[in-house]
Amino acid sequence: MQEGLVAWIVLEILQQWIVLDVPLAAMPDVDEPVHLVPHCAEWASEARRELTRIASALRLSTADVEHIGSTAVPGLAAKPVIDLMIGAREYPPVSSLESTLSWLGYEALGEAGVPGRAYFRLRGVSSFNLHLVRKGGERWRNNIALRDYLRRNPAARLQYAQAKIAALSSDASTLLSYSAAKAAVIAALLEQALAPDGGG
Repeated sequence: MQEGLVAWIVLEILQQWIVLDVPLAAMPDVDEPVHLVPHCAEWASEARRELTRIASALRLSTADVEHIGSTAVPGLAAKPVIDLMIGAREYPPVSSLESTLSWLGYEALGEAGVPGRAYFRLRGVSSFNLHLVRKGGERWRNNIALRDYLRRNPAARLQYAQAKIAALSSDASTLLSYSAAKAAVIAALLEQALAPDGGG
């Protein structure tokens, strides 16, 4: 693979958390402490319940909502925060959608450094990150491809788990620094997931 393409993928992953011309200090509301816990089998059912609640409130089909991220990958250690994704027909989202999510308890944090993604957060007994993106768009496809690749590939899961541990061991103990520390590994895994053979 050409060096230029590798650099582009790494930059795309980094931009999921950091706008390169905006200092990290400019996004203090997004940053928060990070820790990992062993995978919890209850995450899947918690995600289903929350996705059902969101889809009902927003009058969405269940095909428009997904459980993504590490909590959606059995056997993978993760932050105890469940990542959910809404596939919107329109982007940016209409104000009524944001109002409904606020009524459901979600805090709106704008794009939070990720063009094309509206980020919402709910913290409580169960905690959720909600990523609203264009349905069928690149962010939608990449999140699903990476999740499915990690689900079916034990070696990829191990590689990602090791990257998470290494990030925390390097003192990347808050969300933005933790995400940046493992961005190159995510880029490599996403490249494998998007390979013509589906990553093997």
